Amino acid sequence: MDKTETDTRTVGLLADPGIAQSLANRVASRLETVLNEKYEDGTRWVIKVDPVSLPMNESGQVIVNKHVARLREKHGWEFVIYLTDVPQYERGQPVRSIINEAHGAATLVLPSMGVPRRRAVVRFFVQALQELVGGGKPPTRPTSLGRVLSVQVRIEDSADSGDHYDSIEGLRGRVLLVVGMILSNRPWRLVPRLSSALAGAAATGAFGVFYTSIWSMADYLSFRRLVLITVVSILVLTTWLLFHNRLWERPKGARRREKLLLYNIATVFTVALAAAAMYALLFTALLVGSLVVIDQAFLSFELDHEATMSEYLNLAWLAASLGTLGGAIGSSFDEVKSVQRATFSHREFERRNIEFGSSDAEEP
Repeated sequence: MDKTETDTRTVGLLADPGIAQSLANRVASRLETVLNEKYEDGTRWVIKVDPVSLPMNESGQVIVNKHVARLREKHGWEFVIYLTDVPQYERGQPVRSIINEAHGAATLVLPSMGVPRRRAVVRFFVQALQELVGGGKPPTRPTSLGRVLSVQVRIEDSADSGDHYDSIEGLRGRVLLVVGMILSNRPWRLVPRLSSALAGAAATGAFGVFYTSIWSMADYLSFRRLVLITVVSILVLTTWLLFHNRLWERPKGARRREKLLLYNIATVFTVALAAAAMYALLFTALLVGSLVVIDQAFLSFELDHEATMSEYLNLAWLAASLGTLGGAIGSSFDEVKSVQRATFSHREFERRNIEFGSSDAEEP
């Protein structure tokens, strides 16, 4: 049937610039399809994505309700759903969603979703919108044993704001939160900013590849010893990058101790994954270089036994570890300021200083 303007219901999907915005753009068309299939009443649902960050208060909370009227008046949206990459807390528990039917607004917290798969984002969005439209069924509170194994628990707001929350409780919930925080930091985007560290490591590692004493050492060392050297080299590089670039986080506001632990765990793993990716690139480059330059017969002569692919792998392995230790230490991230802005405490600091006026909030 024909759709008229009065048949259209528009949902404003606000998203923090970064991974939240990327996900919002990817799921927007799918959300429209799902909603139009779910509500077969002649209404056409439209999703409008707007990359914007809303300001935070001193306790670290994003209060969407206070901005809904302004956003609705400006854009003509009927509902407002905000996808944020900053963890939110209520009564000491991290939350996955904040729903307010009276304001027609909801907040979805991306890190609390763990691995933010497209299907999961669509499901949480539809659940939130279903409650805003009416007819949503809040989840029941599990038993004590169930809470340890479960994730989502409904919390009703004791104040008069009308908010209710879906918290993530228990061990599994905290693990999901940390994983989500690491992915929100987008460690793969830090790898290109390690170009100077990679260049120094490659120079040192190349020297090791063509130094015959390293050949004998790599051939002699056991698999366990090579693994240990690799782990140590990545840990040393990670520690150097964290403290040299002042990435150790000091969050403020509510739940400061928990944030101190979770934020720094996420930051350490983010930098460690970037360092490990750099190590993998270095290993690949040194392996290719050794295969091209070192003749198999000559390598066999130096090792006093026939050289196979295993010897080339061990050689590149040890050279990459030595290159990481000798060449990368002392280097830094390129564009350190942009790397610091990727951490949660720096993003919180910037979000507290956003001025949200009649126009859109400024992007951090």
